[in-house]
Amino acid sequence: MVEPVKEALVFEQFRTVVPASPRLIDAAWTAVGTGRTLQLVTAEHSGITYPLEKLLSEVRGEWVVRDDRGRHREGTSGIPLTWNGSRFERDPGVPAPTAVDTAPRSGDLELRIAALHPAGEPPRLGKIVEAAVAVLTGGEPSGWGVAEPATEPWSAAELGAFCRDRSPEASGLVVVGPGVTGRLRVSTVDTGMLEEIELSGPAAGTVRQEAIETLVAALAPLVRQMLVAAHPGRRNGLRSSTPTLPAVPYGVLIGHEMLVGGKGTPPDHEVKMYGGEGREAAWFRLGSGRRSPFEELDGILRHFMDAGQ
Repeated sequence: MVEPVKEALVFEQFRTVVPASPRLIDAAWTAVGTGRTLQLVTAEHSGITYPLEKLLSEVRGEWVVRDDRGRHREGTSGIPLTWNGSRFERDPGVPAPTAVDTAPRSGDLELRIAALHPAGEPPRLGKIVEAAVAVLTGGEPSGWGVAEPATEPWSAAELGAFCRDRSPEASGLVVVGPGVTGRLRVSTVDTGMLEEIELSGPAAGTVRQEAIETLVAALAPLVRQMLVAAHPGRRNGLRSSTPTLPAVPYGVLIGHEMLVGGKGTPPDHEVKMYGGEGREAAWFRLGSGRRSPFEELDGILRHFMDAGQ
């Protein structure tokens, strides 16, 4: 049920698994177009798919969970919420719960990849997804589409043609494979087409370090940046409403475009170079123990952002 209100567009879904359905995607962009916040209300037992989780992030939507007693809380943090007559807002009278601590590398592996396809060169959209799924699962992507379920059989050529036909308007797509689900966004920038890929799965504990290194080597010449992390609150591409810590970064790949700033790699970091001459990329393995992985990642990204200015 869609219920438009003054400050929020409230969309209720009480199924066990809530996907990025066509109706929910339409509601999300209606909310954006009318200056409102999408507030997705689900049951406590509901889980949201990774593509829906990323869509909510993209449109700055909110996940609201209703428990059996009719109380409401934010779906990922557990912060208590109350209805103010036009939207759900934080309830200052109820303390926020403590996030559930989990074992290292629990939950799904998470990849966040950005790649630039320069203007004047044929864009190879979808090829990075194929490479990532092949290395991580030994299989191939199975489908793509504008919503869940993904209705189109996998074809990088057809996916690329769809995005080019929509250009310069951006395309947001769902991609799926064996044990992998995610979103692919293609937008037109001054220097070409920017492909942003976010994948969840397989389970982080089942992926060997050697497979990560193989993936890094395969993608080093192709990407601007890739972050590898493990998310404790997501399993099989599904986010539960149990409050957990955020995704723990495992490593970050800085592509050759970001390395040309002239400052070199930051000191005191474990780094390996991949890729051929002129297409070298730097792989930083995080979690040295000297600082938290979050602090290490922040320092690396700040270093290269400063270098590019």
